[in-house]
Amino acid sequence: MNRVKNYMRFLIALLAALTLFASCASKPAAPGAEPEPGPAAGQAEPTQAPAVSQADLDALLAQAKELKKKAFDLKLYEVLADDYKAADAQLAKGKQAYDDKNAAAAKEGLDASVVAFTSLIERGLVELVAIGKREAEDMKSLAIRADAESRTPERLEAGDASFVAAEKLAGDKKPEEAIPAYEKARLCYELAYKRSAAGALKDEIEEKDFAKWDSGNYQIAEGKFTAEEGLWASGADADRAAGADALDEAILRFNLVLQKGKETVALNSKESAESSKSRSDEIKAEVSAKDEYEAAIAAFRDADSKLTNKEFEEAAAGYDEALAAFDQAYDIAAEKRARAEEAIRQAGEATAESERKADEADPIINGTQP
Repeated sequence: MNRVKNYMRFLIALLAALTLFASCASKPAAPGAEPEPGPAAGQAEPTQAPAVSQADLDALLAQAKELKKKAFDLKLYEVLADDYKAADAQLAKGKQAYDDKNAAAAKEGLDASVVAFTSLIERGLVELVAIGKREAEDMKSLAIRADAESRTPERLEAGDASFVAAEKLAGDKKPEEAIPAYEKARLCYELAYKRSAAGALKDEIEEKDFAKWDSGNYQIAEGKFTAEEGLWASGADADRAAGADALDEAILRFNLVLQKGKETVALNSKESAESSKSRSDEIKAEVSAKDEYEAAIAAFRDADSKLTNKEFEEAAAGYDEALAAFDQAYDIAAEKRARAEEAIRQAGEATAESERKADEADPIINGTQP
């Protein structure tokens, strides 16, 4: 009896367990969070741009500004103008984004400007080295043509020494050192050229005794010419640069003295030609020496034109030519006048003789001779 009761209890418990299991299986699962969509097949996970700190942007802006200043100091806005403008535009773009607190755009613009200015400076230095060399060589050619080898050999030699040093620095890929070395050579050659030119003008003035016609300018020019010698002797680049300015003024004023002297000579020649013309006019040379007189007038007019154009040496030569032609016309006219006067005199004498003979014959003819 007990064994039957236990069996019934087991059946009841089994049925209850089966009922509970069926109930759980029929209920839907609780909804969970939807999974994040993954990348498409073959695509990499997107990367997030790293944040840019204010300190990094400040440093980048300072670097860009420093590069711009270097490019400006090298005057690359003249040498590579378009590239300089492009780099500056990148800097302006980055600076605007910087001011607008747009970190990503600021970094992009400033990075681009740093790259642009760096490239500009590298190419600009190469160009500046070439320009410096060319300008030094051109100035040396001018100096040699001005006879600097005999007039100022020490300046030429100093220029040559600096040029050799510049060439070595350029060959060693040191453009920023080569550029001022080429400039130093160019300055020495410039001083050689200008001192030679000023010396030649001074010699011409003294040879032609022109200083008396413009003593004020001559004294100033001579003072500047002498001062440059001392500035050169100091050896300082700044003093030698000032020496070039002193020679510029000396050349200017020596030329003024020369022009004044040449003008005075031309005016004196004109006065002499006018005096000769007046003398020719008195004896009617325009009639008795027509060809020579007309040639003199043509030369005189041409000289007047040269004088108006401040071509004083040519004017003086023209007036001298006119003077010689007027003198020749005068001589021809004077000779013709002298011959005519002699003929008249001789005719007069012949007439007087005839009258004397007639007077002597008259008594005989008239039978009145005693």
